[in-house]
Amino acid sequence: MTTRWTSNSYPKARRSDHVDTYQSATKGTVRVHDPYNWLEKHSEETDNWTSEQEAFTRAFLDQNPDRKRLEEAFRSSVDYAKFGAPTLHDDHRWYWSYNSGLQHQYGHLVLSHLDLSVVYRTQNNKLPGFKDGDEPGEVFFDPNLLSTDGTVALTHFEFSKSGKLLAYGLSQSGSDESTLYIRPTDAPLNKRDDTGKLPDEIKHVKFSSLEWTPDSKGFFYQRFPEAKSGLANGIKTSTDEDAMIYYHRIGTDQSEDILVHKDRDHPTWMFGISVTEDEKYLILSTSKDTSRKNLIWVADLKKVILGEPIQWQKLFDSFDAEYSYVTNDGPIFFFHTNENASQYKLISVDVSADKPVPNIVIPEQQSALLCDVQQVNTDRFVVQYKRDVKDELYIYDKCGKQLERLFPDFVGSMTAHCRDTHPWLFITMSGFTTPGTIAYYDFKKPENQRMTTFRQTKVDGLNPDDFETRQVWYPSKDGTQVPMFIVRHKSTPFDGTAPAIQYGYGGFSISIDPFFSPMFLTFIQIYGGVIAVPNIRGGNEFGEDWHLGGCGHSFRTSYGSLNVHRDYLVKNKYVGPGKVAINGGSNGGLLVAACANRAPEGTFGAAVAEVGVLDMLKAWTSDYGNPDDPHDFDFIYPISPLHNIPNHVLPPFILLTADRVYRLLVPINLKSDLFTDDDRVVPLHSFKHAATLQHTHPNNPHPLLLRVDKKAGHGAGKSVEKRIQEAADKWGFVAQSMGLVWKDKQNRL
Repeated sequence: MTTRWTSNSYPKARRSDHVDTYQSATKGTVRVHDPYNWLEKHSEETDNWTSEQEAFTRAFLDQNPDRKRLEEAFRSSVDYAKFGAPTLHDDHRWYWSYNSGLQHQYGHLVLSHLDLSVVYRTQNNKLPGFKDGDEPGEVFFDPNLLSTDGTVALTHFEFSKSGKLLAYGLSQSGSDESTLYIRPTDAPLNKRDDTGKLPDEIKHVKFSSLEWTPDSKGFFYQRFPEAKSGLANGIKTSTDEDAMIYYHRIGTDQSEDILVHKDRDHPTWMFGISVTEDEKYLILSTSKDTSRKNLIWVADLKKVILGEPIQWQKLFDSFDAEYSYVTNDGPIFFFHTNENASQYKLISVDVSADKPVPNIVIPEQQSALLCDVQQVNTDRFVVQYKRDVKDELYIYDKCGKQLERLFPDFVGSMTAHCRDTHPWLFITMSGFTTPGTIAYYDFKKPENQRMTTFRQTKVDGLNPDDFETRQVWYPSKDGTQVPMFIVRHKSTPFDGTAPAIQYGYGGFSISIDPFFSPMFLTFIQIYGGVIAVPNIRGGNEFGEDWHLGGCGHSFRTSYGSLNVHRDYLVKNKYVGPGKVAINGGSNGGLLVAACANRAPEGTFGAAVAEVGVLDMLKAWTSDYGNPDDPHDFDFIYPISPLHNIPNHVLPPFILLTADRVYRLLVPINLKSDLFTDDDRVVPLHSFKHAATLQHTHPNNPHPLLLRVDKKAGHGAGKSVEKRIQEAADKWGFVAQSMGLVWKDKQNRL
């Protein structure tokens, strides 16, 4: 049922006379009126306006008669056990992550990743069996004890080389800024009144790796200067500058930490630090923007630990490609790189040579993207390819010879979890209709007995077998074939009547691989709908050329592909005309707004933009260009969603953001002195866009709403309950807007 809408009743936003000036290569000085610039600053006026907006939006969303039972259906769909692959650490215990269903914190559920669920461990070095869902062992670290509302999240989780200490990072309300703590591994965090951590407290850590030294006496990390006065909770409101690599020695105050690296000539550059597996070298990776191109320097770790002046060997010293360290055999280093190889390759280089020259170990394939290479069993590589957005996993020897393909019949996403010297690996597999399987491969066993199924996820609220996925290809405007996944419940006919959620991203060289979303599946089951995921240019599904084809001056191809994609769905009767709800977050939020601006009336049934970069003159990145550059300005200004809102009728539109941080996949370089708890895509974008939409279209026949999540971030730190509430609001809004009828009898709650 469509909810009745009364136009011209939005909360009013004051309009100022503020004007910004820019230089155009074709028009000279350009004056850009910015009447809502005051929404960029944290003030009582801004707080009052956002509170009025939230109340206004809440009143509309609560009119949805399906809202409550949709919430309960989503809650039921995510209430299943989630677990990660186990890892054997140097204290000779197995560790793994586990969430019973509705515990506050859950995320990637792998100990090498962030936003963990509860971490368990064994009492000894015996691999746990996990029969009948049992979770043997003890609770080692329960992040649900860190806060009562689930808004404190883990950002780092690294064991020392001895296995006796754990360094972990915590962020408040999803902020990218973390504080690091240390605790002995014999002092588990399994009760709320915990006193087990050491006195060490390392603040202002952001976008940082964390690397322990071999002696387990300290670690390297990246931090930024302390935020300016007047800013609360460690939330920075300006461009991140002056990154520094420090060494912290356990048991000392942070003020005594040793500065290892800082580049005073390039204050916006950021760094990653790593210690080689053989514990002999320190590797410094430097990035200058959100592109993946980086520098690689190498130093003798022993000299660094002894406090001698660091003599960096500048192995790759120009921003011409991406270089990712894989492993090393003494001075022979292996790197995964796209240097003269859009689809990536594996190279080796002898750092002891007077003039190190790269040698190709695994050459580039034109038909598949080399996604990842890891060493395992000392003398083997686990190699991951992506072919037509479907993962393939292989075992190679270290000379680059392919030995075996693992799970050749599986279609979906695969990730290998292993360590350089361990004679085993775990493989996690998932897809749009595959909730998750963990396989175990043991090199010590005979070849025909090496692979076994370790664990399988069971989802009580959904039957994945009731759904199906197909991949189709459609021509973009320039003729380029673009792949797209279409997911439906098997009872939904392709007769041109189904509603659809069209999800897009297309940016920052990030691939949108097959993923399992119980809330997506629940929505399409209830309303007889379709999920459509096109892999548009700007991502990394087909390498660097595919990425570059959707960014900078080619950005129009991204949202152009989304519009063509919608036409393809309607023409081929996958969906009904006017029944496509377009959705995306971060860069995808930008795409949603750009598509809504340019699409003719009636093209989309609804638009859901989550934390998008909407004022492109107030954020610049490697993918968008710099508005302070006259040539880039001439490209950015005509496509910036905020500055190009059309006069024609807009579809039902909801903008989702936070009064705090909504954590983005990649950092954005901000160009304004902005208040935020969203220190990657600050809420100013959504605030100003909502105010402009409502001012420009006060009588739009469809709602133009802003949903502000209080005390939330860009993903990390958002509790399960907050995710459920958000899903019920945004997909309930889609159902309200398109008049969808509840069809699923199993979910008549």
